Amino acid sequence: MVEHIKKGIIKNYSENLNGDLYMNFYALDEHWRSDLAFYQDELRFLRDLLGKYFHRFIEDIDMNYVRRIENRLSILDRRREEIDFKVDRQMSAISHYMRENTTGADRKVVSHQEELEELLCVFAKDFRNLKKRIFKLVEDGLNQFQSISEDD
Repeated sequence: MVEHIKKGIIKNYSENLNGDLYMNFYALDEHWRSDLAFYQDELRFLRDLLGKYFHRFIEDIDMNYVRRIENRLSILDRRREEIDFKVDRQMSAISHYMRENTTGADRKVVSHQEELEELLCVFAKDFRNLKKRIFKLVEDGLNQFQSISEDD
């Protein structure tokens, strides 16, 4: 899918030399900033789920596994911050070119846009995988808790 998207950007780059490309990139970057804000909320929720809720009712869990997942959440959140910073920097560059009424997209802007697209695709995939693991862990913990409660 990423290759298909990249080919679309390159095609637009060669066909749109009238500034529309910058507006399209800027709009896409705004969308990505919104997505990154959503991921920030999701990561906070998952961290709270593990830290505030999950640890309180499960005693017989593999705490090392949970710590590794919590560590991966932190790493993912740092990656999100880095991508957000890069998106902001890209938006500033695009704004500069739009203010200058530059006709013809700068190759560096296009290259950064492609890089951001790739980073976001990989980030989203990693996020989904980690979220599945956390939900599975919580589901297993709830099942264990319910079976202990039924035995009492």
